[in-house]
Amino acid sequence: MSSLYASTRYPDDLQPYVDAGAVESRDLRAVSALFRLAGASRNVDTLAWVAFALVLGTSRSGHTCVDFAHIDLWAPESAGEGSLRWPAAADDWVAAVTACPDLVCVPAERAASPRRPFVLDGTRLYASRSYAEELRVAEYLRAASAEGRVDIITGGPGSGKTTEVADRIVAHMSGAFGTDTVALAAPTGLAAKRMDRALRSAVRRAVEKGIVEPGMEGVIDGLPKLTVHKLLRFNPVARVQWRFNARDRMPYDLVIIDEVSMMPLSMMARLVDAMKDGARLILVGDPHQLASVDAGTVLADIVEASVRGAVAVKPLGGKFRFPEGSPVDDIATHTKAGDSAAALAAVRLHAAGSSADARFEWVDPVSDDAALQDLARTVADHARNLCELAASATSPEQYREVLEFRDSLQVVCAHRRGNLGVSGWNTAVERQLGQLARGQWYVGRPVMVTHNDSFSGLSNGDIGVVCRDAGNQPVVVFGDTVGVKVLPVARVPRVETVHALTIHKSQGSEFGHTIVVLPTGRSRILTRELLYTGMTRAKPHLTIVSTEESLVSAIDTKVQRATGLADLI
Repeated sequence: MSSLYASTRYPDDLQPYVDAGAVESRDLRAVSALFRLAGASRNVDTLAWVAFALVLGTSRSGHTCVDFAHIDLWAPESAGEGSLRWPAAADDWVAAVTACPDLVCVPAERAASPRRPFVLDGTRLYASRSYAEELRVAEYLRAASAEGRVDIITGGPGSGKTTEVADRIVAHMSGAFGTDTVALAAPTGLAAKRMDRALRSAVRRAVEKGIVEPGMEGVIDGLPKLTVHKLLRFNPVARVQWRFNARDRMPYDLVIIDEVSMMPLSMMARLVDAMKDGARLILVGDPHQLASVDAGTVLADIVEASVRGAVAVKPLGGKFRFPEGSPVDDIATHTKAGDSAAALAAVRLHAAGSSADARFEWVDPVSDDAALQDLARTVADHARNLCELAASATSPEQYREVLEFRDSLQVVCAHRRGNLGVSGWNTAVERQLGQLARGQWYVGRPVMVTHNDSFSGLSNGDIGVVCRDAGNQPVVVFGDTVGVKVLPVARVPRVETVHALTIHKSQGSEFGHTIVVLPTGRSRILTRELLYTGMTRAKPHLTIVSTEESLVSAIDTKVQRATGLADLI
């Protein structure tokens, strides 16, 4: 035990970096263990220790690497003060890590140095695995683009992406292909179900217009819409956890992935590894929405690479969800462009001229407590009506009505904690429900599954409502307005209450009335992408709960993640 402890100790002069929040002690201990395994000297530049620890922490921060050219992204507030050395010059950091050849190699040396835990590519320092993943994705996209086997379709909500996908599927099915050659997937169960509904609607409209044969509607309905985990047949307890991989490819000729902005780098690498030779891949998403919770900004990187001519991207500019000039369209357009002054002017204009048709409200939680309380009552009334509707539902048709009503209003918050966070709203709503919210499985409780569960067939992000069956036993109803799945509460995996949910969790959904709630103080997670994602869930009614300062801060703050994928492509 003493030798294990000694192997993970780090020099005392690194403690100020931990105290300042620049690095975590667990990462420094891991670096110490790597030095020991490599037989490297402990007389190493402090900057090398810090750099390696930063890289080990990238999986938690969303970066795929540490870019010394932008080292200020990782700098603590006390950088440059006293004993905390933090040079702005990339060369200082590069020199420090290259002085540790037992741990670092450059790309050209990877084949000869397969056991090096870090890769230095220019000014970017990677964990070896992350570099390998970026390289695999880049190599696949370059080759598939050159051979015309990959299509990237981008656009905002209601821009026509789903109709474009439906057209591609119909064209594919009209050829000499069967339904078993097509796979459709999204990163979350929620996004997969949203894609299912949107595709059904798109094909139904095409059938009504006589563009496609009526039988095609049934074909589209019959296509499974999976999470990417299910597409790749992930089984955490199997010897080979990913059934489809580089050695055992997927059988599909056409693979369509929706909501690609939510795809982390590691998942994209597994997907391209499992693509059958000659198969076509279609990636669909909005690069202006939130990136994956995990590391990488894959779709945004692909779009950046397309500007340089490396790959082709088809941007769609239709506005079918939000009419041109409508409040959501107007505010979202300025937000996406990063023009906080224009966005704030649009918020004021539409709030002042709000009408039954415009359906936009702005509530300042600091200066207008009365409006905030009115909004809270609206949310509580919706929850109370949901409870009453769920209490009288016992048939599939009635369960569908419950699910449809639940989607008619949703609070989405930037933060999980605090009075204006998810926990605060959920607590306030259940307090207002009183006896209706008694017990864990009270009728009308909206719940979200928090992890994939192969036994129930539910996915992380699936939303259901607690109802009762014909025998008056509590059940949870999942699904959408087309089909439902009814499970006894004993078979339901871990869930959380979602009278309010985070904006991250709402991605891929749409709600009749979306209430976007921002914090009043400073927040590192308050960004342009977060606000844009939240407000574009609205169809068509939008309420923004925010101070002017928080709104401007969000629009002026763009997500910055260090990746090298665009350059590799």
